[in-house]
Amino acid sequence: MFGLAIHSSTPELGLAISDFNAIHRYQGWALGRELSSQLHILLQGFLNPQSWQDLSFLAVCIGPGGFTGTRIGVATARTLAQQLDIPLFGISAMAAVAYHHVTKVEPAIPAQYIAVTMPAKRGAVYGGIYHWDGTTLTVKLKDTVLPGSDWEDKQSQWSEPLLNLFLESGVGLAKHTPSLLSLGHEQWQLGQYSDWREVVPFYGQHPVREIKGKK
Repeated sequence: MFGLAIHSSTPELGLAISDFNAIHRYQGWALGRELSSQLHILLQGFLNPQSWQDLSFLAVCIGPGGFTGTRIGVATARTLAQQLDIPLFGISAMAAVAYHHVTKVEPAIPAQYIAVTMPAKRGAVYGGIYHWDGTTLTVKLKDTVLPGSDWEDKQSQWSEPLLNLFLESGVGLAKHTPSLLSLGHEQWQLGQYSDWREVVPFYGQHPVREIKGKK
């Protein structure tokens, strides 16, 4: 049984594969605008020596992040899941950051609530709140985009103490692709399967609306 994760919501592409026993591989590439032309080639090369038939599930980053990269990654994962007839799990980039922190940066920390903040456009921020119970990460406040002051108010009114993780930008998040895969594996083990059609990108704000709103 293998799982494969795709993270393309930033200028970097991240791929991770594991059998959750002895085989674990991760690789990242700084592709920028070359993502669309290189993704499928790199994906095929990275998969070897495993085959598509070895995969039991896929996990993909749904954002927040760049519009084009996120869309390409999600579209690729949806197509693969449909063709292979395997579950696809859409995982938040910020959830992967939180999971990486509690399992790799401070693995001994007790159960706690984690607020992740990432800059958006025009003074807004992306924000999400998660709970770590020592073994499992759960979503307590679904990823959203709102003015920075509103996000500060929401955190100050939270009923429990929060560990705050601030991301200066969305750059470099592909390094959390193994965490993306681990979160997908947790859902797979719990049987929380979703149809590939239900996995859609999270942009926060539709780019067409943003363009129309400009003066």
